[in-house]
Parts: sequence; structure tokens; C-alpha cells
Amino acid sequence: MTQPTLPEFAGTVLQPTSDGSFDVGLPDRWASLVGVHGGYMVGLAVRAAEQVVPDRSVRTVSTSFRSSVALGSATLHATEVRRGRSASNVDVVLRQDGRDAMVVHVTMLADLDGGRSVEWERPTPLPIPPVDECVDIVPPNPVPHFLRADGRLDPSSLPFSDGPDTSVRGYVRPLADERVDAAWLAMICDWFPPPAFVNVMPPAGGISVDMLTHIHRPTPPTGDDGWLGGWFEIETSHDGLATERGRIVTPDGLAVADSIQTRWTAARG
Repeated sequence: MTQPTLPEFAGTVLQPTSDGSFDVGLPDRWASLVGVHGGYMVGLAVRAAEQVVPDRSVRTVSTSFRSSVALGSATLHATEVRRGRSASNVDVVLRQDGRDAMVVHVTMLADLDGGRSVEWERPTPLPIPPVDECVDIVPPNPVPHFLRADGRLDPSSLPFSDGPDTSVRGYVRPLADERVDAAWLAMICDWFPPPAFVNVMPPAGGISVDMLTHIHRPTPPTGDDGWLGGWFEIETSHDGLATERGRIVTPDGLAVADSIQTRWTAARG
């Protein structure tokens, strides 16, 4: 009997296989500077974890990018390796041409009912100019993955501008046929132009090595226009790796997602 297809993420269907994994096609529209866009693949891994553990919410995603991935076919293997009363751990491996190209560890939580959740928060709006004072992202060549969301950048933090600091900031929202959820947020935390590009030319500073993403609100409140704010910065690059920190917030400054990423900054021979 033919197995049903699973819900799409960013126009891509995960097709279940007989051994419990998922076949996936990686299309041209998600090409990046080097191979397939890393954030998109992380979003696919999140979607696979949600299919394996449908009763819990994705909260933390830890990714190791082992090699670049080419456009075409790949396989996602998702396994719930631990299930506790409140949390599950899911390992997802993206394989292509017989190698493990990306390994993702996903922490998923059950609903904490009965007042067991201890919460506090200080909303902090990002110091970004209004949306109408920001500029459209104009990708070089172009890089197709930048066309998979609607984004604007602060004019004082543009790539290749030799700005005063190594940061990129602005606004982003889904395309009309998509929605904000955990998979989309995992992708969008890697979607903005790498902040290293303010001072250096690609690919240095653009190649992802490891990425940690925490999802605070998979379905955040937004204004009528749907914009979310984003800020990504690099304060240190040493011995070939730069550490990038990022944050996505609502217009009122509520935390939506945080990320920490290491990027390769050594010269390529």
C-alpha cells in the first residue's frame, strides 16, 4: 500500500519510506552560496522530528553540518532516542550519497500543565529603524534561498559595506503561502546574510559548522503586517571560526527564537 505524503515545509514534501525514514528532494529554489541552504535542511529535520513525536513541541535544535549537500535527493532518518515524562530527544540524520551530511539533535517538550512552568521575561524591542526605512535584500548572483522569505535590512548594517560593527539586522516574515512555526524559525535563524559579510567577502564567514537554535514561541504574536525583527552579530573570529549570535523577536520585543552558530572564516586555498 502506498504510504501517504506528509505536510510540506517550504514547498518540500517528506515522503515516508518502508524503513521509517523519509525521502526528500532538495530543489533549486533552496540553493545557497555553497550547496543547499543549511537552515532549510535544519527546518526539514525539525519537520521529521515532529512526525516521529507528534505530541510534543520542538524547543531546542542542535545541528552539526558535516559536509555540504547538493541539490537533488536525500534521506532523513529520525529516531526518538529518549522519552521522559516531560521531554523527548530525537536524533535526525540527513544522508546523501552514502554519507551523513548533517546530524541534528532535537529536544521536544510536553505541555507543562498544572502550573509547573516557572516563567519570567523582559520584552526588549530591537533597536532597528522602522520597516519603511529599511531596504530590500538584494542577494548576489542571486542566491535563491534569500527569495524564500520577505526581508528588509537596516541600511547601516548591509553586507559588503565595511560597517562599524559585524552585525546584520532587519525584519523578516513568511511568504504568503507559508506560516511561522518551529520548522520555519529553525530555517530563518540561518536565513539572514551572514554578519561576517559586512567586513569580508564570501564564502569566508558564510559556511556553517555548528548551530544551536532555541525556539521560545513557535507561533508568536505579530502585527497585522506579520513582521518579526532579527539581529545577528559576530564579536569574535579566531583561528578560523567566528561565533555568531542571533535573535528573532516580535514587534513588542518578545523573544521568539535565539541562535548561536559557528562559521568558517579561514581563507580557502
